[in-house]
Amino acid sequence: MIPVPALTALKAAVAALLEARGERGLSSLVGGAELALAGPPERWTLGAREVSASRLSLAVDAPAFAALTADAARLAAVREAFASAVRTPDTELADLTVLLRLPGAGRGWNQVYREAALPAAPERPHPDAVLGGAAALVEASGDARGAAMLRRGRLEAAQVPSSGGVALVRCVVRLDPADLAALDRDGERADRLRRAVRSAGTRAAEAVASVELATALYPNGGAPGTPGAAPGSLGAAGAPEARLARALEARGAVVVPVSRGEGGAGGGVELAVVASGELLRVRIEAGPGRGRDQRGWRAGEIRAITLAAEDLATPERAGEIAALLCGGDDLA
Repeated sequence: MIPVPALTALKAAVAALLEARGERGLSSLVGGAELALAGPPERWTLGAREVSASRLSLAVDAPAFAALTADAARLAAVREAFASAVRTPDTELADLTVLLRLPGAGRGWNQVYREAALPAAPERPHPDAVLGGAAALVEASGDARGAAMLRRGRLEAAQVPSSGGVALVRCVVRLDPADLAALDRDGERADRLRRAVRSAGTRAAEAVASVELATALYPNGGAPGTPGAAPGSLGAAGAPEARLARALEARGAVVVPVSRGEGGAGGGVELAVVASGELLRVRIEAGPGRGRDQRGWRAGEIRAITLAAEDLATPERAGEIAALLCGGDDLA
């Protein structure tokens, strides 16, 4: 490797040569530049001799860079002067590259780019945010029921191997079992939900490789709301079926939604309830509930029951019905 004094001497020799040739402006330009080796020497064969060919870089300030790159003749004159200074029986100039000297650094980008820190990769949005964006898109398309399905679901995302420059992620949307069963019969809506999740999950640094619809997970003998279950699978926290499910689970019952009508949360929801060793079916529909002055339900009569959303209007009322379903006293 050529020591620094040798480069300084070479630059001074080229400046003097240009001065002697009447190129005073170019001589001053070279004298104020930063000369460096651009790589290891190359072995060339020229006829019967072998030479060491050097690649050099000349970093200059913006005015000099603009002047040289805009005038091919001036640039050729500088290159020829360096070639003359370097040429000996054993050496030649392989190339001279003119670089823009960076203010403050005093060097060209080729010498400082490794010092530049890579920006931190933007954090992947939370799965709830992606699913919320997808639900909003589906709703904007006029499909309120499909949007409700996504809002009851849970999104899982994992990066998968990619051979390109953009990272790939695989998305799995875990849906309420009743919603997934309905989508199995409605391919158009299922495709709409997949497209919406793909759109919401795509980022500048990451593309969605695939979107799959899968059922929510329930522990063996568990229920929604227990560890491993899909959050929100019974609708929003304030929905009638969610209030009833919480009250039933507090009494040890297992609750699984089995079907939903077009009415969404609070209407047209059917639940399967395992309580006291028996399977019960509970349907919640929109409409007025039973007033306190009307005949209530008797525990011995219940194997399937239809409730109005108003019957579950408060946690206290939901708790009373849960007690009845779990083998408690008659509900007046």
